[in-house]
Amino acid sequence: MEVDIVLKILLAAMLGGIIGLERELSHKEAGLRTNILIAIGSTLITVLSFKIAAITQNADPARLAAQIVSGIGFLGAGAIIQARFAVHGLTTAATIWTVAAIGIAVGSGFYLLAFLVALLVVVVLTGFKFLLAFLEKQKQIYVYLITTEERASLLVDLRQVLTELHIRYSSARLNRRDGSYEFEIIFNTSENKNRDFVEKVMLLKGVKEVLSENL
Repeated sequence: MEVDIVLKILLAAMLGGIIGLERELSHKEAGLRTNILIAIGSTLITVLSFKIAAITQNADPARLAAQIVSGIGFLGAGAIIQARFAVHGLTTAATIWTVAAIGIAVGSGFYLLAFLVALLVVVVLTGFKFLLAFLEKQKQIYVYLITTEERASLLVDLRQVLTELHIRYSSARLNRRDGSYEFEIIFNTSENKNRDFVEKVMLLKGVKEVLSENL
């Protein structure tokens, strides 16, 4: 076995492992083993594509490697979950897609580029996590009691407003009283988004009263 191929596989395993370790510590589905395997597999396929092209002489070395990009999309789709009007797993899907790209770079001989991208990925995954945590501290908890007409479509409209503003609620409760719906909701968001929420809700036809309290 050629030494350069072994070194490429080992380098890909190391770079994929660095990213995978961060994912593992963050308790994500695609952790250490998954990212290492993706990096190794992408590197191996890229190396083989060049070897096969050299043997056949007329083959395009990019054709086999190009299938990695589309193939990794199936793994990414499996990592994305939609639940409770929110989408989860986009960062995980983007990470494994980038790890595959790093593997292609290693297999193609762009070692410095692969290392720099892997380092940048770790910085984005860790550094921005602290930034987002800081921004979360600037938010407040709001409690709303919204009284509407007894019309089921209004509940869909209310949830649509939350989706449009990317507001995730921590609690929601629905009561029916005297021909009306009382929708109690608790969420954590910024002052600007809270103001936009109130404005959009008040414009909904059938909303009778909006009572609010911030904690």
